[in-house]
Amino acid sequence: RELEELSRRQEELERGRAEMTDKLTRSLVVLEREAYETQHKLEQLRATRESFGQHLEILEGIDPKGWNPADLHRELSRALSTVDDARAEFSQQRSRLQAIATQDSEDVALPEAAPDVAGTRGEKSFGQWVLIGFALSLPLITVGLVALLIFWWMAKG
Repeated sequence: RELEELSRRQEELERGRAEMTDKLTRSLVVLEREAYETQHKLEQLRATRESFGQHLEILEGIDPKGWNPADLHRELSRALSTVDDARAEFSQQRSRLQAIATQDSEDVALPEAAPDVAGTRGEKSFGQWVLIGFALSLPLITVGLVALLIFWWMAKG
């Protein structure tokens, strides 16, 4: 009997060790990828911050009061071009930042430590519950609107 118990516990050890080795290995790969992507995002944010700072410095350096009246058209064209460049850069970087934010909303897909732990399945966000509630209420809303239209039509006639 003790031999059976010992054998069973050794099998349990091997299964548990193999399971956790696999999960930890996969998790390390996921974490390495996330670290790399986070570093890349940080570099993009730094480049964007530097670019915005340069454009801001140039825009703050525009001084229409110091322009020579004889060169007014040329200075004004140059200043407008600078503003357009800053606007284009802002727009481009804003799109990139929105793309980063969209990527960030994805969850890190680490394997679950114990798949049957309470609370790990079926969790929904508030927005998802609102949509579910709306979908479940839609037939009732439709019947109510039809009844209201029939009542209105009968009251009119």
